[in-house]
Amino acid sequence: MAGGVLIVAEHLEGRIAPSTLELIAAARPLARSLGDERNARIAVLGHGVRGIATHLAGYTLDVLLLDHPALAEYTGDGYVQALRGTVESTKPRVILAAHTSQGYDFAPALAGTMDLPLLTNCLAIDLEGDRLVATRRLLNEKVQAQVEIRSDRPVVVTMRPGAVKAVGPARGTMTVTEVPVTLDPAAIRETFVRLERPGVQDIDLSTADIIVSAGRGIQKKENLALVEEFAKAIGGVVGASRPLTDMDWLPKTRQVGQSGKTVRPKLYVACGISGAMQHVAGMKDAGLIVAINTDPTAPIFEVAHFGFVADALKLLPATLKELKA
Repeated sequence: MAGGVLIVAEHLEGRIAPSTLELIAAARPLARSLGDERNARIAVLGHGVRGIATHLAGYTLDVLLLDHPALAEYTGDGYVQALRGTVESTKPRVILAAHTSQGYDFAPALAGTMDLPLLTNCLAIDLEGDRLVATRRLLNEKVQAQVEIRSDRPVVVTMRPGAVKAVGPARGTMTVTEVPVTLDPAAIRETFVRLERPGVQDIDLSTADIIVSAGRGIQKKENLALVEEFAKAIGGVVGASRPLTDMDWLPKTRQVGQSGKTVRPKLYVACGISGAMQHVAGMKDAGLIVAINTDPTAPIFEVAHFGFVADALKLLPATLKELKA
């Protein structure tokens, strides 16, 4: 598969990260531009993770299994050491990782160690002949730009979670090939101690089909109860713009936008949100966007499919009354 696409899978406690399925979706058109979807492979690193590798083979991509006791828990040094040999032997055109805390930890280190070009936090990536063109947002999300690289070396790319719609399993299963791992455990500078989770588990907005987000327009924290009631009535969950999470009205895990979550729900309802670029960047790819705002010039109406120039604190109760009727 020299010159193909190598996807680095992310997983935790036996579960595949949703961002990995998004990487598969991003890799398929790249592989087709190289002549065949089989020009893409998935690298699964870990110890005792053949089940994960077999599951990913169900997405009709060949899987390279890099199994080593020192990879039982994620460490940046371990991943870089293990991937070096695979990159040198397969010589991929593109190495794809998710722009998560794990991906943006090892990807720059891999690029730096192997002297490879690096593009981070990309929204899209295309191959046009000998050119690799990545779409990124710059200047605090205010400018969308295309960055071009021409290189005879593999290019390391991290993709923003939520930028691409995740794929579902395809029919058929491809091969899982166990790859010898050359790794010096003594050279791993990090030591995994334990996995700590928040005391209270919160909603994962990135997996929600319906999100009702609140902004400054709801005026006070007590009015969140109305937003919660409306979200529950339509089978959704509550999100927020940054000002509300900055004021601790909702936890940071509920923030939608550049510095929060990028979401792609089927329905997104924005209640009292003006529509700053930072917020729009995180929700503009929703299937259906409904905006409620008292300001007819609010930027949120530029991305909304349906807009209501109204006070959300009056419109939501009236809508709830109709729903209950």
